[in-house]
Amino acid sequence: MCSPPTSTSRRRRHRTPSSSICRCPAVSAHAAPTTSSPASGTRSTAGSDVAVAVTGASGYIGRRVVARLQGEGTSVVALSRAGETGRFRDLLDGREGTLAELMVGTQALVHLAGRLVDDVAAPVEAYLEPNVVLTDRALAAAVEDHVEVVVHASSRLVYPSDLTTPAVEDRDARPDTAYGLSKLWAEDVVRFRTAGTGTSALSLRVAQVTGGDHPGLGVINTFIRQARETGRLTVRGSGAAVREVVHVDDVVEAVISALQHRGPWTPVNVGGVGPMTVAEIAGQVAESAGLGPEAVRHVPVDHDDLSVYALDPTHRREVLPWEPKWSMPDIITEAMQQKEESR
Repeated sequence: MCSPPTSTSRRRRHRTPSSSICRCPAVSAHAAPTTSSPASGTRSTAGSDVAVAVTGASGYIGRRVVARLQGEGTSVVALSRAGETGRFRDLLDGREGTLAELMVGTQALVHLAGRLVDDVAAPVEAYLEPNVVLTDRALAAAVEDHVEVVVHASSRLVYPSDLTTPAVEDRDARPDTAYGLSKLWAEDVVRFRTAGTGTSALSLRVAQVTGGDHPGLGVINTFIRQARETGRLTVRGSGAAVREVVHVDDVVEAVISALQHRGPWTPVNVGGVGPMTVAEIAGQVAESAGLGPEAVRHVPVDHDDLSVYALDPTHRREVLPWEPKWSMPDIITEAMQQKEESR
């Protein structure tokens, strides 16, 4: 293995002429259907002659995206923050530099880096630099280098908690959390930076992600724990609240599919196979645990939660040649198996 370069100077990768066509990603076990393909005259951003920059490359989703691209023979610039402010490191070859320096010669940017919701009381200010300012720097570098497409990871939390129907991209984006506000602002940055340029862009509004080494989130995790510890599952109120989760494998395939997008910026919902009510989730966990329906009990509450955290797939089906494969029952079954293996 070659040792990492010691210089922080720009290293230009070979850029294939836009008119050439390189091979599309091979379809994995959970890949999107192959019936859709990029429009005539465009090429899929994957293959041995293409370089894709990925920010947040060491993260839960990022490291899987990097592995998926490498598996298709794509040259990847796997970016993670270095110690010094404004400096980044390519995790694959050790180079350090600014985003602009490290992204020279790339044809696509997958921007996954940012601060997650690790403190519900955190103010807007806490999210500005990691979610908004960093997005601006990444997009400025991408447009400067004339990348063909930017895939930006946004969040379902650009939508509020008081919806009663699945969220629609051009109707419901009015966040009610500091984190959600920062992600919506980041979307605006992507739109602003790419408008009138030759760079295509998508912001993927991703549902709650689970799977892999991050099994069980929120109410799913709660019900799994109850099933294991007591054999009884408690649903507060009617359990009519709606939740939607998406498996990390499906998110990776959505990102790969989004690299084929050519056109002006647009937001796209990336959800699971379908939402379920909390009561239905409890029933599925009970079934997966070998418990009968009598193991699920409802307790009264003063205010029944009727919130709907679900994403309307209509626009996404018009834009992405991708469909999620992991159903909620499959996600629950995998999470329970992993919990058992970790005991």
